[in-house]
Amino acid sequence: MNPKIWFILSEGQVTGPFDHEEIESRLTNTQEAQIWGRGQAEWMTPLKWRQSLKDHHQVAAASANEPPGLWKLRVEGKEHPAMKYADMIASLKKLTDYSAVDVCTDNSKVWKEIYSVPRIVDDLGISRRSHPRVPMVGTLACESPKGEFSCRVISISEGGLGVNDAQNLQIGERFKGTLTSPNLFVTINTTCEVVYVGNDGYAGLRFVGLPEEFKSSIIEYVRKFATV
Repeated sequence: MNPKIWFILSEGQVTGPFDHEEIESRLTNTQEAQIWGRGQAEWMTPLKWRQSLKDHHQVAAASANEPPGLWKLRVEGKEHPAMKYADMIASLKKLTDYSAVDVCTDNSKVWKEIYSVPRIVDDLGISRRSHPRVPMVGTLACESPKGEFSCRVISISEGGLGVNDAQNLQIGERFKGTLTSPNLFVTINTTCEVVYVGNDGYAGLRFVGLPEEFKSSIIEYVRKFATV
């Protein structure tokens, strides 16, 4: 049975979840579609989605049996040395929050959130993170002591944002931000703290003191992607 983990974004509307066969059938009648699956970082074109699907199957196959190779662990942007699978699981069990944790096999070098690897989910005895990330299309206008700048929002959770096109951010830095998105009914004003900075312009931001009215709007949006 194919899992229903994929969503389509077209003309500002999100539909899903679908399995990969349903996605393929819908793509023939959908204009300029973008696709997201649980465990992915952002919306993808159909071409990139097909490659991601291939990578997803490879990771799942590798995790079906305890792999003989080494695994890497990345927590809040800090990469840990390669280790055996059992050692990685033991290290993960010491954590209480998996919202900023990624793993990869030493030979694949493809980073994945731990929830996209079924074997790890089973071995840790977890389901989904308390603040699941889901895809979003939006803009974050920021005001900091360094000046004004903007980022492209690619994911959101009750706890924070994933953004691209971030320049010169540093972990621990805080600034005010205004989030606008066609996916939300409100404009969100909040303070953000940088918790992760990548080499490719990606950054992970945490909401600081997010007002309840904004949090409820985000929760309503995130629920569209809940497992059914």
